[in-house]
Amino acid sequence: MTTRPDRAGRLSFASRRVQESSLGFPAVLIFRATLPRMTHSALLAPVLAPVLAPVFVWFSALAAQTTVAPQLVPPVEKPDVKPAAPAQFTPPAGDATPQKPLYAPKSYDAKFAKSAPKLDGKLDDAAWALAPWTDEFLDIQGPALPAPRYKTRAKMLWDNEYFYIAAELKDPHVWATLKNHDDIVFRDNDFEVFIDPDGDTREYYELEVNVYGTIFDLFLYRRYKEDGPAEHGWNAEGLKTAIAVQGSVDDPTDTDTGWTLEWAIPWNAFKPPAWDKPGFGEKQRGAAVPKDGETWRVNFSRVQWQHNWEGKTAPKAAEKPINDHFKQEPPAAQESAKPRYEKVAGKPEDNWVWTPQWQIDMHDPRWWGYVKFVR
Repeated sequence: MTTRPDRAGRLSFASRRVQESSLGFPAVLIFRATLPRMTHSALLAPVLAPVLAPVFVWFSALAAQTTVAPQLVPPVEKPDVKPAAPAQFTPPAGDATPQKPLYAPKSYDAKFAKSAPKLDGKLDDAAWALAPWTDEFLDIQGPALPAPRYKTRAKMLWDNEYFYIAAELKDPHVWATLKNHDDIVFRDNDFEVFIDPDGDTREYYELEVNVYGTIFDLFLYRRYKEDGPAEHGWNAEGLKTAIAVQGSVDDPTDTDTGWTLEWAIPWNAFKPPAWDKPGFGEKQRGAAVPKDGETWRVNFSRVQWQHNWEGKTAPKAAEKPINDHFKQEPPAAQESAKPRYEKVAGKPEDNWVWTPQWQIDMHDPRWWGYVKFVR
């Protein structure tokens, strides 16, 4: 079909729509742009036609290209990945424990202190900031037993003179009773460390402390199951102890946060008593400073007794007025009337440790942790 211009020299609307649809949208723009000029001078048509024809063809081809929708590829199902099995753990030789050991004793890298920590019990100086905390303590028999009521954790550092130990013991009621050196401190709430320098499970050291700073230190030739004996006459000569209390001591009428501890144990304190019995190498070690990378066996214990104000506070006693017309009670009577802490009768102590013993027995060095001294 041919089309003719109307009287004004324009193509009819229907004719233009037919041609535009055949050219494609980009070509339409050019077609429409050139159309008015064609109406003004028919003589330009023979000149423009050869020039515009390739352009029309090119735009038409471009417009004819269609975008191919991406094909949806179904996801490939990945096989179920099973969690890696725990590393094989072979318990050490010796007596079986009541609780089945679930993992090997824990380990800790004790960093060398370029500057000694300030011993004030607060643990807020730069030296301790570089030492990581241990895991929070758990029941001595392992994670199958109820978790401790209160948080406990420790840190370690060392230098050429001391083995530094820090501990944090959360406790809403801080109290103690024992005040004399070598009192049996675990009869109070206490913190304890057990140290076997050469890791042979014999000839090891034990230190205990309560919130008063009362020390019970002893040396064991071998563990109690092997008939000991325990040498209470051994002293950690040169031991430094610093304690800070976040609250008050021996006051059931308030709620405390807990207490923190710092110990500095001189390396030359690690020497056994002058026994006439043959040893197992600890005397020959000569209280030497550990070498870089050397590993000792260490564990920590917290002993905690339940008391009559567990989970609550005692009421504060009303203060009596002081005047000439009031008969005052003697000071001793007033003191005895104050609320006091008492252990719950028949309740055994709780033992919370850094690394489990899998039994109620701290005196089994097979299960103590591994502390590596690193520079």
